[in-house]
Amino acid sequence: MVRSHDPSGVNSSRMVKILVPQPAPEEQVAALARGCGLSPVLAEVLWNRGHRELDQARAWLEADPSGLEDPWKFHGMEAAVERVRKALYDREKILIHGDYDVDGLTGTVLLHSFFKLCGADPAIHIPSRQEGYSFSETSIQRIREGGFGLCVSVDNGTAEVDAIAEAQALGCDVIVTDHHATGPEIAPAHTILNPRLAHSTYPFPDLAGVGVAFKLAWAVAQSFSKRKILSEDFQRFMVEASALVSLGTVADVVPLHGENRILVRQGLKALLHSGHPGLRALIDVLGPRYGLEAEDVSFRLGPRINAAGRMGRAELAIQLLTARSYGEARKLAQKIESLNRQRQQIERRTVAEAMDKLRRDPKLEERRVILVWDSGWHLGILGIIAARLSETFHRPALVLAPKDGRARGSGRSFGETNLKHLLDAAGDLLCRYGGHAKAVGLEVEESKLPALGERLEEAASRLPPYAPPSIRVDASVGLDHWNRTELSMLDKFRPFGAGNPLPKFHAGGVRIGRQMKRIGPDGRGITFTAIQNGRAIKGLAYKLGERMQEFFKQPADWNLVYTPRVPMRVEEGCIELFVHALERQVQSEAPEPLRKHGNRSRTDTTRG
Repeated sequence: MVRSHDPSGVNSSRMVKILVPQPAPEEQVAALARGCGLSPVLAEVLWNRGHRELDQARAWLEADPSGLEDPWKFHGMEAAVERVRKALYDREKILIHGDYDVDGLTGTVLLHSFFKLCGADPAIHIPSRQEGYSFSETSIQRIREGGFGLCVSVDNGTAEVDAIAEAQALGCDVIVTDHHATGPEIAPAHTILNPRLAHSTYPFPDLAGVGVAFKLAWAVAQSFSKRKILSEDFQRFMVEASALVSLGTVADVVPLHGENRILVRQGLKALLHSGHPGLRALIDVLGPRYGLEAEDVSFRLGPRINAAGRMGRAELAIQLLTARSYGEARKLAQKIESLNRQRQQIERRTVAEAMDKLRRDPKLEERRVILVWDSGWHLGILGIIAARLSETFHRPALVLAPKDGRARGSGRSFGETNLKHLLDAAGDLLCRYGGHAKAVGLEVEESKLPALGERLEEAASRLPPYAPPSIRVDASVGLDHWNRTELSMLDKFRPFGAGNPLPKFHAGGVRIGRQMKRIGPDGRGITFTAIQNGRAIKGLAYKLGERMQEFFKQPADWNLVYTPRVPMRVEEGCIELFVHALERQVQSEAPEPLRKHGNRSRTDTTRG
């Protein structure tokens, strides 16, 4: 097993199960390998991930654009298109009401660019974090003072019953494009395009907000042709827009299957070769690139765009993504890069302060839910802090910042716990809240925070004990198995992200070289050499820096959970390992022959 390490000094270590799949049937895997042009190892990964029928597996690997659903399958699309065309024809004032995260920002820019292409001059409203998510009184004031005839929301609006009723009463029709699940009561908008509505007729429910906005633009563009054939201008726009779709979809952590897999794969190609000034400048700020993958969006591009919203400067992201010249965009990208560095500094400081508060809590080990707050914490990074605490202490975490008698904040779940359901049990104590099983936002009177903590503990106590943290591997594969040809086959599985995580492999009996180095701004990562059967490969582990001395104590065999990949720099070798877990192998763990996959070691694992 793998131990979870707590860098704070607070005792939060728990054993992490390595879940190894049952051996796949050899004949079926061999047939899958031949039919898909894969090695037996990667065909086994395909099998273990549920892609077992040859035609379905091929279609999944190819992710062909022909697999995209018709936008007209949306309930309400005809009404939405008709209303947009009327606004364009009558030259009505149009407002795009977006959101401050990457999904909302990219969807807003996509529709802004599309309406511009159609000859309109739309305005944009992005709520500040102080206003809160979705429609607020400030939104209604903007509609009232601006005299808008049409408002199109992006990534919000489905549940805003009162605000949208008020907007409609002001003579402004509201078309909602959204993807958030909601209760039975929905806004009285002119039209709602949301694949998660109970009465939705759209076959794919997991689009991001930017994906729904993309579908609206697609349908409007088709409506200008009786045969629904896009003009050359609209075709070029849709290709360019797919880059924005990939950004927002990956950053919003929606599952990368079905349409999302196709949209992101096509969009990443468009993003890498984009002539869009803002996107080009943002990519260039990251430095030279030989390719662009979903991981770059998750860990590099997305956080930079998000930083603008988190730091209260969402307008910078809008200005960047609507910039008309590269020079202007480059300056804005550099400003956003500076904001991102500020965000990282604030985040590190806040994590340390939160850990210190928890270290001084004598009842920490008994608590089923972490609830921590401080009036000095920045509202924009509380979700990140909650995620770090949940990851460290293996339980749900809520982090809030009180101001003027009210505390606002974010929560992140752990394991299978539905955090939204926990908040439902405390709904009478809250001013407002929303979200889903894994992430929530909330507002509560500061005086009620202790009562909230008690109520959450009471609700959590009725749940089954939290399952130990686990890491699921796709197969046991020795380090000597990998070469560039095999890794080029692994590229067929991209893009990786939610719903299609990086393939993880287990290797036992691994030795660690004596040369180690800490990496990353906070020293949480290390680089080292992994050695097995005479093969030495560079490994990178981004969360094991605090355990470096443990690795030096004495020579030992280690269990390694890793993903092989091609280094960005040719001089670093043919292959490197992205390490997910590393744990000392006990003496009783004897090697077990691995069918066709190199060396397999028996570890303290669970077959699943």
